[in-house]
Amino acid sequence: MASNAIRHHNSDIDCNLLAASERRFLATSMTDFAAPRKLDTAAADYFQQAEGAFKRGELEHAEELSLKSAKIYADAENGEVAKVYSKLGDISCRQGDLRAAEQWYWKSINVNERNNNHQSTAVTYHSLSGTFFAREDYTTAEKWLRKSISVSERYGDELVASPCYHQLGLIAYKRDDLDAAEQWYRKSIEIEERHGKEHEAATTYINLSAVANARKDFELAEQWLWKSIEIKERLNDLRGVSASYHQLGIVAYTRGDHPAAEKWYLKSLEIDEGLGRTRSVVYTCFSLCTNAQDQGDEDAAEKWLLKGLERCRREAQPYEVIKLGMRAEESHRFAFAERLYRESLEIAKEYENAPAEASSYRYLGNLAARQRDFEESKDWYRKAFEVYQKLGDMDSAAKCCLSLGNLSLSKTPETPIDFVAAKQWFNRAVELNAGATWRDWLVLTARLWRYRCRHFFAR
Repeated sequence: MASNAIRHHNSDIDCNLLAASERRFLATSMTDFAAPRKLDTAAADYFQQAEGAFKRGELEHAEELSLKSAKIYADAENGEVAKVYSKLGDISCRQGDLRAAEQWYWKSINVNERNNNHQSTAVTYHSLSGTFFAREDYTTAEKWLRKSISVSERYGDELVASPCYHQLGLIAYKRDDLDAAEQWYRKSIEIEERHGKEHEAATTYINLSAVANARKDFELAEQWLWKSIEIKERLNDLRGVSASYHQLGIVAYTRGDHPAAEKWYLKSLEIDEGLGRTRSVVYTCFSLCTNAQDQGDEDAAEKWLLKGLERCRREAQPYEVIKLGMRAEESHRFAFAERLYRESLEIAKEYENAPAEASSYRYLGNLAARQRDFEESKDWYRKAFEVYQKLGDMDSAAKCCLSLGNLSLSKTPETPIDFVAAKQWFNRAVELNAGATWRDWLVLTARLWRYRCRHFFAR
């Protein structure tokens, strides 16, 4: 990420023309400047160490070093603090604290905008969009991606816009709009290939393969992947090669060729284990697990699942387990998804990761609601609400209140509609949402009365 250059103080004064007293004064002044320069060097050193710790996955150490760097830069009113704020946002994202990440990214954006650092501003808008993508708020994520593109194109930096097009393709893919996804990916590739960015283009080929796979065009999907592998191998990018092998496994799995799927997953796993890539190892173990499940080999499925969970527990990664649960839920493997969410909850509690604990509760609540067990769903959402309140995350707490209000309006033969509770939860949601307007209150009130009328006439 580009950042503001450190300003150097120059003097046009010719010391030979100064009187002795003036020379002594200048010497004193230059001594005064020495301390800020030393402090800037210390801040840069802390930041460099933080980047190294981040790459190694030592998130708490990276955060500690980044905060030291940020304080020095901020006290000196040095624009370099923007890149440190952005790194703190990346750290918070990796820790699963999306609310904190969003705040750090905004601090970075504000500094960069004041200093007219347009490239870094655009890049950080892209990072900001990622926090909403992680929440599955694709509308807001798209908004900030388009903002990033707007800034990039206004100042003629299409290389910054390219990853935004890639991400817009991913959002379209998540929405099952395959035509739009392909258009965005191709727009990204055009820029990447025009600038000789083979590595980036090879990554986008993998996404085009996913689009072709979703269309059941398996031959085209494999063509894109082998094209990606050729580039990644030539560039000695083992991570990229592993990702392509994994996608080859997905293509084979989709067409029902389970032995081929296992073969490609194992090739991917071998590379990732050698590189020490926990996240990729966990996802491949999950893929091997589901592949074994579909073949009726429960022993193999359990072996791969336990291997992935053990890695997550050892690396304190509850959010990776949540993501696995989401994938299981998307595949309608609801019992499997519940087990994964409960595992993520245990890991979050073990490592006292309150945001991950609250997220686990929410996903368990959502899963219970999908299975029409509304009372259990309410219990999970209440627990999530309590944790969010303790964390001071009122936005997430308000969303829990909305869910609890809607659940109170749900009816089963065993569970009657509870209008009183629904009203209380809706009112609480409005109270906690600092950005709520009278329109929000009106919408919730109208929803409540609509259900009352429907209930009255049904009787």
